[in-house]
Amino acid sequence: MSGRLLQCCFLAGAVCAALGAEAKAVVPGDEAFRVDNAVYAGRDKEPAVRTTTIFLNGVVYDFMEQPQEAIVLEAELGRFTLLSMHRRIRAELSVDDVLALTRSVRQRAAMHENPFVQFLAEPEFDERFDLAAGTLTLDSPWITYRVETTNPGDAAIVQGYRKFADLYCQVNMVLSPGQSPPFARMHLNAALAASGVIPATIHLTLRPKRSFPPTRTTLRSEHELIRSVGQPDLDRVAQAREFMNIFQLVGIEEYRRDDLR
Repeated sequence: MSGRLLQCCFLAGAVCAALGAEAKAVVPGDEAFRVDNAVYAGRDKEPAVRTTTIFLNGVVYDFMEQPQEAIVLEAELGRFTLLSMHRRIRAELSVDDVLALTRSVRQRAAMHENPFVQFLAEPEFDERFDLAAGTLTLDSPWITYRVETTNPGDAAIVQGYRKFADLYCQVNMVLSPGQSPPFARMHLNAALAASGVIPATIHLTLRPKRSFPPTRTTLRSEHELIRSVGQPDLDRVAQAREFMNIFQLVGIEEYRRDDLR
């Protein structure tokens, strides 16, 4: 399973040492925060994927460690920019095109002969939120999410995170054709936002086949919210902005070729 695909299953560190630096090196507030993400497969102790997601002035920058890639979401411009650092190329996708693909995928999944795929088109869950414990559970015969949540006490953070998480799942369908539809994760995103929380840890269990003994896949993601953006984050964003101008622009087909990654 690819890094981007694993990350999409959740949307997955340490707090940057620079956050203890001078105040001028830190941008606080609703328009600037960071989420550090790590995704684990099964019982693995080392993460399969690490990413850092920086929310800054209405733009979201998602950086993957291996391979070194970034996705920049400029919602006001209706645009994703995909950056491959080691190949020094970029690709662009319109949000409208991604949403159109999502609608098409839902229609095809709803008519699929496989019951699991049909479920993914319109997933329904038994939803339970334990306010005292801060845990959310979405349960179904096919998929179960168990989520330990964080309440940031800020609607702007909750809604900003939810918007990015929804669009991120959808753009990954373009990057990884043939993967599962994103609607189960989008259902989870909506449930989290309705409770005014964001995920801290997500335990995902997939049971795509009915068999004996039962087959299942388990994944775990951890997400740490940092309520400010430090100078190293700002430097990373500035570098991404530079790459958006100087990297060679290629089509999405060329960008996602595995043999070039």
